Amino acid sequence: MNDAWDAEDRAIARALDADSDDRTRDADPRVVDEYRAVLGHLPVGEVRPAPELEHRMVTAALERRAATDNITSIERTRSRALRRVRVAALATAVTAAIVVGVLLATGTSPAPVPSGRVSLTTVRRAEIDSLVRAPGSRVGVLGAVGRVVLASNGNGAIYDLTVDAPLAVGLVSSGGTTVLGPVRPRAGVIAFVVDHPERVRTVTLIRRGSVIATAALKAG
Repeated sequence: MNDAWDAEDRAIARALDADSDDRTRDADPRVVDEYRAVLGHLPVGEVRPAPELEHRMVTAALERRAATDNITSIERTRSRALRRVRVAALATAVTAAIVVGVLLATGTSPAPVPSGRVSLTTVRRAEIDSLVRAPGSRVGVLGAVGRVVLASNGNGAIYDLTVDAPLAVGLVSSGGTTVLGPVRPRAGVIAFVVDHPERVRTVTLIRRGSVIATAALKAG
């Protein structure tokens, strides 16, 4: 103990019977009694360390040290787990992208474009009138260039043409455009046949690669 004790230190030491040498003999008896009274109210008896306390402390210290040494291993395990989660999430995203791609390529893709051919035969006026009056036929006006009719059986004609130069016929559908020709009109008429007339929405006339007239088909 330090020699520089004050009155309180001496009283506490005397009350605890920690020191009975000359340094505690000068302790104030009243203060010593007060400390002893306080100590008497404390529900704590004498505590002796367990015989195996040292062994438990050493064991606990070694276990703590081992856990510290294993931090790197634990972090590596955690890192591997996080990588597996990231890989799983990436695989899910890629799978979703593939599914979306398949849907776009199949379920939501436009219908195939209709195909057709140009007829080189001469079509008479009565035949055109018959097409216009046929049930389900649709017609359109190609501006000042001519008119168009397309029957439900796929037979069609560009007629009343004012242009004698070779022309191509464009069949526009939701899936794209099919171009027939070019061919030179015969008696102001270009006849053609389409395999899926119901898919055709618009007919265009093309001259030297440029569209010169467009007609939206409507019921006649």
